[in-house]
Amino acid sequence: MDELAARAKELLEEKLALQTIPLPQEISHITLPLRLLELHCYNWRAEKIRKIYFMRMKVTVPSLDIFGMALYPESNLDIPSFVFDFSCTKKKVFSYINFVSLFNEPSYMEKYIEPMKKVHDAYAEFPRQTMREWMQPYVAPYAVYSLPPKTDLPELKRCALDYLQLYLELFSRTEEITDPDYADRVEKAQKLYLNNLATYDNSRKMLGRIIGKERANRIFQEVVT
Repeated sequence: MDELAARAKELLEEKLALQTIPLPQEISHITLPLRLLELHCYNWRAEKIRKIYFMRMKVTVPSLDIFGMALYPESNLDIPSFVFDFSCTKKKVFSYINFVSLFNEPSYMEKYIEPMKKVHDAYAEFPRQTMREWMQPYVAPYAVYSLPPKTDLPELKRCALDYLQLYLELFSRTEEITDPDYADRVEKAQKLYLNNLATYDNSRKMLGRIIGKERANRIFQEVVT
């Protein structure tokens, strides 16, 4: 996973001038005795981007290796957020790669979601898992939301990086919103997604069982969203 995180950061740095957002030490690097857990969190900003987060977590028992990232545009852009998350157990890898759609209007889907099809069709079909109800409006038809065997991880990594490259290409062409009514609608849609993520995402509860509810809540509030 470390090489995946490094390559993702390289792709970002090729297109964006990243600026580090300092994080408090108590949530940026967490370790537990006997190295049962090691967690690293990172935030950056860039032009037209409110926040990028990376999270690397390794758990010894049960074996778990996680890398997650997201890119959140500023509120004056209507392009979806980009997210991917891989959580590896000994035999399986939970895989989530998505352009988080704000709206389902045909013109919006054609502009931002249909370009995903090219990458989607270049890879084998990863069987889709059942997702929680709150997520369903946000998951694109070409997203990956799967729990395949760990042997699929190399292909999933390539797929995630291809989606990231596509996203950055789309991002480079996106234009600022000039219609104030539409800008207000976009900002409200972005905030609703982030509120739903912080409220309903199961990984926050899982993290809370490992490092404590208070620190897990802080990570979701200060790092992830």
